[in-house]
Parts: sequence; C-alpha cells; structure tokens
Amino acid sequence: MKLPQLMNNFLENFYSYFSHSIGQNADAGGASFYEAIILPAMRSEPFRRKLLDDPQAVLTEFGMVLPEGMSVRFLENTEDTIHIVIPPYVGE
Repeated sequence: MKLPQLMNNFLENFYSYFSHSIGQNADAGGASFYEAIILPAMRSEPFRRKLLDDPQAVLTEFGMVLPEGMSVRFLENTEDTIHIVIPPYVGE
C-alpha cells in the first residue's frame, strides 16, 4: 500500500472513531472530530494546552490509541503564523 493510501486510511479511521464515540454516523467523522477536539481547544485554554503539550494523552482520554511508532502533533495558529500541513513527499 502506498503512503497516500495509508494516510487516507488512517484519517478515515481516525475521523470515524470520533463519529462512533459521539454517537454519530461514520459520514460525520470530520465534523465529530471538530466538535470533540477542535471546538474545545478553541474555547478552553486548559484543554488547548493539554492538546498541544500531550496530544496522545488527549486522544487516549477519548479511547483512541495510536499504532506503535505513530504520533500526532497539533499545531497552534496565531495572529502572525498560520501552519499549512502538506503530505509527505512520495516521489514521482
């Protein structure tokens, strides 16, 4: 399986997990993730700090365990810095 396909599978499973944990259908995965993680990070400074400092702990609190060797990192946009994440290089 090629890297883009692996990443897509991971993200689909990642978002799907939040759909099921919040009681929504799998098609609402991205929205569920937004509601469960992103909105609280925008509204609660303690949650935001914990998410930035120890994302694995936050995900574990939601019952999600990452595969061994994989990590997730959340970045904070500020008034003068915006992060745009691009996929890893896969060659031509």
